[in-house]
This record gives sequence, structure tokens and C-alpha cells, in this order.
Amino acid sequence: MDHRAKGAERRKRVQGPKSEFLHRAVADLDPEVAAWVDEFVFGTVWERPGLSDEERTLVAIGTLAAGEHPNQLRAYLFGALHAGMSARKIHEALVMQVVYSGFPVALQALTVWREVLASARRHGVTVDL
Repeated sequence: MDHRAKGAERRKRVQGPKSEFLHRAVADLDPEVAAWVDEFVFGTVWERPGLSDEERTLVAIGTLAAGEHPNQLRAYLFGALHAGMSARKIHEALVMQVVYSGFPVALQALTVWREVLASARRHGVTVDL
């Protein structure tokens, strides 16, 4: 299987049920960029040894929170919940932003997290913090 096909499979696992919607949104901006997401991001970088998909997801969540990218953060938070990641683990990763990125960044990330949790609960996802 090539990097693009492996990447597409991993992207679907990492991003959860909204994966195709998110991928189409990127493809609408530029189809080649969408191909890079599957081939390079999820097919090459996420394929590297040393970290599990869950660990890579936590790195992505922390980085997106620190970079103040709420839309992309929302997508990864949603995907992490749907992939079965512990809500407590996600929450604690966001709280760590207080120390390393500052209170405003952490508060913004926690606000996005609260929105994702509310949406997940409305859609029947059991979330224990």
C-alpha cells in the first residue's frame, strides 16, 4: 500500500466521523494540498516509528492549541474522542498549555474543548472526565 492510501486510512482513524468532511473542505481549497495531507502528513510523518497514533494526536492537540488554531484543534479533539482517547488525558494536555503557552491560549483551548465535549454528548458519545 502506498503512502497516500495508508495516510487516508490513518486520517480517517485520527479525525473520526468528520474525516471526509474535513478532507473535502481542504480539497475545495486546493486538491493537491488535500493529497499532501494523506500522503505526507498521515502517510509519511505519522507513519514514523517511535510514537503511537494517540501520542501523535496529543502532540498535534498541544501544538494546535499553542498555535491558537481553534478550527483545526476542534477537529483533532473530536477525532481523539471518537478514536477512544481518554477525555481526562485530552483535558490534562490542554491544561498544560497554561504553563507552556500562557493562560489566554489555555483558556481558548479549553473553551474549544468544552464545545467539543458538548457536541459529542449531544451525539451520544459517553465522555467521562
